[in-house]
Amino acid sequence: MAAKQPTQEELAAHRMRQQEFEDAARQVQSLVDNIRHDPMKLHKVTVHGATKTRESFMHRILQPALDARSLHEVIGLSRQAVRRMERFGIFEDVKLQLDSTSEPWLQDRKDLIDLGIWVTEASRLQIKTGTEAGNAEASMYGAMTLKNVFGGAETLSTSMAFGTRTSSAFQFAFATPLLADPDKNLSFNLFSQARNNTQWSSYEEELKGGSLKYTTLSPLGYHEFAYEGNWREVCRPAEKASLSIREQCGHSLKSALTHMWIHDMRDEPLMPSTGHFVRVIQEYAGLGGDVNHLRQEVEAQVARSNEAGYIVSATVKSGYLHSLDGKRSKISDRFFLGGPMSVRGFKSNGLGPREGEDSLGGDAYMSAGVSLLTPFPGLTTRDAFKAHFFANAGTLVSVEPGQTAKKTVDDLTKAPSVSVGAGIVYRHPQVRIELNFALPLMAAKTDAVSRGWQLGLGISFL
Repeated sequence: MAAKQPTQEELAAHRMRQQEFEDAARQVQSLVDNIRHDPMKLHKVTVHGATKTRESFMHRILQPALDARSLHEVIGLSRQAVRRMERFGIFEDVKLQLDSTSEPWLQDRKDLIDLGIWVTEASRLQIKTGTEAGNAEASMYGAMTLKNVFGGAETLSTSMAFGTRTSSAFQFAFATPLLADPDKNLSFNLFSQARNNTQWSSYEEELKGGSLKYTTLSPLGYHEFAYEGNWREVCRPAEKASLSIREQCGHSLKSALTHMWIHDMRDEPLMPSTGHFVRVIQEYAGLGGDVNHLRQEVEAQVARSNEAGYIVSATVKSGYLHSLDGKRSKISDRFFLGGPMSVRGFKSNGLGPREGEDSLGGDAYMSAGVSLLTPFPGLTTRDAFKAHFFANAGTLVSVEPGQTAKKTVDDLTKAPSVSVGAGIVYRHPQVRIELNFALPLMAAKTDAVSRGWQLGLGISFL
């Protein structure tokens, strides 16, 4: 049955109501524009529903709005305060309302205004369990988080996980924002991990320790400053373990300062189509214990696309570990390279120094990759599935104590391992999945080659 068409009178009445609404909106906007710079300040702020949140914490968030001196500033700074409240994750809903002051003896004061804020606090306790797949590892986990512990958006969390590579991991963490700023956080962590490295080398590793971290945002990106102290043990060597692995077995104590800077301007991290990304990690170990080194790692990526859905991305990574005490580095601190998310066409951690079946890691590396993602014909979810063509190259070398920088650069550049290939990429909301056929073109004698199909699941790819 066809819908009834409106009459000319009904259309005219609708147009008239719409015109009246638009005229009223213009009058309100004109009124606001005329008085937006007139003297105005908040007389009173009332927060409703914040029963678990400290008054001093809310006051610090709202302080900029309390210092406003015009209607324009009051509105703008009040909205900024609400956005800050939402970012802490302790409120499910935040609403504000500006109104003239309700005090009878101040009715003649046109320069005073009241602010009312209504909040709905989120549940403090969160419990999560599930499974994860990423960076060539599958795991199951359980986590319990207590939010807004002392009424200032503090977070107390504990978690445990069991996986294919990280056999077990336990963590206890306490985090708090500084100065009621969601962009400045201080956290204290205690952790214990057991890692199974037998897939590429004949040993397991246990780590126990703690860290103190300060994170902040600047116009240049994300910064993390940390002190970390941990006890490591290379243990349980397999019967076939090489002499180099057996020599590494035992305990070590590491005390280190680190700084990480991330500048991420990509549209998304899993399958970026535009933008660039830079990450720099610097570490100084030697404040105590038996580890003394400088360690630097740099990663950069750029991505571009066109309207037809073609994406080109290029990634470069490099790292250098410099001993400060004239001793060889420990395997727990070395770099490893190769695999379906690193230099494709080689086994996981299969590049670089090797003894028998054991990958020994290296002190310096360089890697680079170029990928072309194209629309996959015949699929309706063209944004999630892409055909993939790539070229990868990488080198991982050991550095002897006292070795010159020139020799290190020569070792890194004289004979890189190279591979090319093609496959398909699927972008899951939480992980990127690649199935590629890889063909190594150049390889060192010690490299563990993996010619043929490779499956990669992770969040970071070369």
